[in-house]
Amino acid sequence: MRKPRKWVDGVWKMTEKIEEEQTQSVNPSEGDGDKKGELVKGLIHPKKVWLEDVDVIYGVIEDKLSYHYIGVEIQLIDNTITLFHCGLPKANIKRALNQIQELAVLISAIKMELLGEEVNFEDISPFQVKFVEGLPKTKFPYNCGIFVVKMLECRSLGLKSMANINDETAMDLRSKLCCEIFDQFMDKDFQEGQRK
Repeated sequence: MRKPRKWVDGVWKMTEKIEEEQTQSVNPSEGDGDKKGELVKGLIHPKKVWLEDVDVIYGVIEDKLSYHYIGVEIQLIDNTITLFHCGLPKANIKRALNQIQELAVLISAIKMELLGEEVNFEDISPFQVKFVEGLPKTKFPYNCGIFVVKMLECRSLGLKSMANINDETAMDLRSKLCCEIFDQFMDKDFQEGQRK
């Protein structure tokens, strides 16, 4: 599907503007004191602090050897990492768990550092790792990414039923997610660029 040249140029300009804003927020200049704490749409939340404002972190880990995605819910207060997968092949479970165990030690060390404790890697007790049971499974390896993202979204919203996440609805879920991402970054500057 070809995109109109005007649309591509608008996206390019928007990307340049976002990169410029990120650079400005990382390297503040004089007079930027007024911008402190300002939300950069869709990019960062500057005033969020782990263990104060944030006690749960959601993310996705890629098993690079099998190109399989695993969702993680990190509970900073309970010291647990809950895994969301959509049919991880048995042969890859051990390798994936090794990656997760490394994350469990790293997150524990980061938490100790945030609490002002001395980090001694020999004495660290890693976060406990758990698997969620009864999750939707896919028959197709290319659907695991959308499955994991939607499962994490349901979990973060407190939804119990994930019955609508299946191979038959995967393409619709992908399309809706694309639209949501596009809408999030669609702003007045981008729209103005389209009109010029």
